Amino acid sequence: MAHRVSDPERAQRNRVARDRLVAEDAVRAADSLGVRVLEIDGSIAAEAVADVVAEHFAPYLV
Repeated sequence: MAHRVSDPERAQRNRVARDRLVAEDAVRAADSLGVRVLEIDGSIAAEAVADVVAEHFAPYLV
């Protein structure tokens, strides 16, 4: 959705800040439920992340 805003840079900063708050809340909720969280920041290749996920779920797929 493309909405016209008077200050696009500020709007982008606000979106990033909102997304960060939502992500932090999701991590807190996951931690409180004992759910594993993977932080994806681009420093690990997608294939390596897929390997971690596959390893995590391997016991359930046997």
